[in-house]
Amino acid sequence: MSADISSAKDCKRDSVDRRRVPTPIISRFTFYGGQRKAARRDGDKSGHVYVDLYSTRLLIAVMSLLILSCLDAFLTLELIAKGSVVEANPVMAYVMNYGTTPFTVIKFTITAFSLIVLCLFKNVKITRVCLPCAIKMYMVVVAYELYLFMA
Repeated sequence: MSADISSAKDCKRDSVDRRRVPTPIISRFTFYGGQRKAARRDGDKSGHVYVDLYSTRLLIAVMSLLILSCLDAFLTLELIAKGSVVEANPVMAYVMNYGTTPFTVIKFTITAFSLIVLCLFKNVKITRVCLPCAIKMYMVVVAYELYLFMA
């Protein structure tokens, strides 16, 4: 066993250890050619690990949330036009004063940007908890809006 340790000490590397610097949040591999799906070492799992390959499950969750957000925007605009409700979110109610197009664009932009951030931090515990909660919350909101729309 000591021979293994001494041979490891005798072995000199010519290049700098690439693992001295952690993987950045955004790198050239984020958009193409990546190979990292998850943390490989137990020590890495305790910190923030950024990946460049994402699972189909994450894609489905993100697309579900984006579709639910767009459906929420559509139903909100229809219910407001119908005269049955007012926008509950004060920020979006303020944006609504400028018209339906700014309302839709800003709502989509905020949601899309938030989902990009969630994808980048997909291995952080709060993201793994918040993403399913956000989907469930949007499902309840859309179901309530559908109920109001049918009434």
